[in-house]
Amino acid sequence: MTEPDPKEPSELSETFSTANIVAALGGPRGLLESTIPGVVFATVFAFTNPRFDIALTSALAVAVVILIVALVQKRSVQQTISGFIGVALTAGIVLITGRARDFFLVGLYRNGFWLTAHLLTGLVRWPLIGLFLGPFTGEGVQWRKDPKRLRAYQWCGLVWVSVFAIRLAVQLPLFKRDEVVALGLVGILLGLPLFLAACGLTYLILRAVPITLRSSPDESSDPEVPPLPMF
Repeated sequence: MTEPDPKEPSELSETFSTANIVAALGGPRGLLESTIPGVVFATVFAFTNPRFDIALTSALAVAVVILIVALVQKRSVQQTISGFIGVALTAGIVLITGRARDFFLVGLYRNGFWLTAHLLTGLVRWPLIGLFLGPFTGEGVQWRKDPKRLRAYQWCGLVWVSVFAIRLAVQLPLFKRDEVVALGLVGILLGLPLFLAACGLTYLILRAVPITLRSSPDESSDPEVPPLPMF
């Protein structure tokens, strides 16, 4: 069996960058599009409080426009459709509960899910961020055979645990106090800026450790990836 061929950090920087990480994790456009309806809802609600029907209609209208634009531009709409379904779901929840703050309930659960997923997969030495980025670095899951590279991915996982923990730490108190407008505004600060900062830090961590690739296509296959928990 041929030994894996490690690349130096300088070689990695030529083929893998922060932009690659951003793209691998969904890209800034998808995150921005998922944030806009919440900002619209909070902004309109600030002028129509305590009524939420106008704000809800405005957020849904914006989500529809975003979806139509994506279809017209003939670009990948998987994330856009997911975002639209999320807005529709939150709208349904608000209509059922009658509480405007519940527009942000799905987002809180989503942050809690990803925090738990990154934390647990890191603890069992299958950091989720490594599974996301492995295909983009070309190493698949070969990084699991390299203790230093595995440790780097575990540190990256902690970066993303911190991202979702920060969001929950800020948003949960606002949610409990029914601060609907504030929830929409902090969504901007805790959305794209925090996401890009985490991508940059992830790149710096990975750049400091040589990447491990298979030296030939004939080398034995990657170890089997365990199924991710669905909860």
